[in-house]
Amino acid sequence: MKRHVYYRIELMLAAPLSIGNGKNEGTDHDVIRGKDGKPYIPASSIAGVFRHTLDSDTELQNKMFGNISGNNPKSSKVIFYDGLLTTKEFSTTRDSVKLENKVGVNGAKFDMEVIETGARFITFIEIADQPDETDNAVDKMIARVKSGILRFGTKTSRGYGRVEISSLKKRVFNLENESEMNDWLDFNTFDEKCWNHLNEYAVADNHEGYIRITLHMIQSGAVSIREYSTDVGKDGNSLPDYKHIALHDGTSIIPGTSWSGAFRARFLEFAGEETTNHLFGYLDKENKDNLTEKSRIIFSESVISHNCIKEMTRNSIDRFSAATKDTALYTERTSYNGETTLDILLKDDVSAEEKAILSAVILDIHYGFLAIGGLTAVGRGMFKIKSIMVNGKENIGLLKPETVSQLLEVEA
Repeated sequence: MKRHVYYRIELMLAAPLSIGNGKNEGTDHDVIRGKDGKPYIPASSIAGVFRHTLDSDTELQNKMFGNISGNNPKSSKVIFYDGLLTTKEFSTTRDSVKLENKVGVNGAKFDMEVIETGARFITFIEIADQPDETDNAVDKMIARVKSGILRFGTKTSRGYGRVEISSLKKRVFNLENESEMNDWLDFNTFDEKCWNHLNEYAVADNHEGYIRITLHMIQSGAVSIREYSTDVGKDGNSLPDYKHIALHDGTSIIPGTSWSGAFRARFLEFAGEETTNHLFGYLDKENKDNLTEKSRIIFSESVISHNCIKEMTRNSIDRFSAATKDTALYTERTSYNGETTLDILLKDDVSAEEKAILSAVILDIHYGFLAIGGLTAVGRGMFKIKSIMVNGKENIGLLKPETVSQLLEVEA
């Protein structure tokens, strides 16, 4: 049966997005923009993410996405379109630095431009003259996006690039039917009127191949992940010298990079470098081809809710004279007594040893032995875990030393 299939997909960023343009004019990693100056998600990025899901089925992958190698090259049967921004742009700069023993590594600081959480995009997928199995495969890919496994841009395993599907519609035309053929000839993919009468198309979450871990936590005091500023406020007064990192609307967050860094550092103490690199990934910048391993654990960015923002002015004290030090006055704005949720996706091929060590790291967070962010030596960044869901099952009862080794076990 000759058929033509269209998908209309509205995406909302559930985490910051950064797809680079190869330039570093404003930051070390500027986002790609169209001729109108607005950021967008290139069709090539969407196609690449979708194609990756079929790495284990080369025949279907080549059938859908084409193959230019061999004696019988074929073009792609699936057409992707750029994801265009439909809301106001909120782009910010995120600073990062590599830490060793809570101290920044020389030459390891960089910044990157990101499109903040909440931005919305719209994109389309078109399938021409293909059997049902093709759009069934696309359905499964969309389900992987919906579940948070497929993400876009850079740092996808460290909290970036996750999207939510706020609207999904599908239109199928049977071109062997004269009436549907005429409808197809009148159909305009980019005209909202051609989609308004259609119901939402449902796909189920699909996190097959991963264990989903959800930690709901309560802050024990303050958390401080610094974002520096030299700007001036609307009233002409200077803003704090640094503040806890937040979204454009002031909502406090904990970046996935902060979670990953804390988890990796403690995992390294327990397991050693080889096991840590195998789980968290590894890149040798001097020999990228031979010594590269992709992370098998994915962290989300966490939003802090029900928190209190406090602004304080402090000065450093000379411990010998008990006098204040010159030029050491600073103002900070930080987040107190909130609650947050951390989502972790863990490859289900991890060993029992890796699960046990990761469980011990989670236990350390619960008992306050592992803190997140800066100023941890003065009590910042501690959390108490109130709930831990593993593939939808509540396991908080196992979060104690004598049973922690069973914390991440899932039913076969």
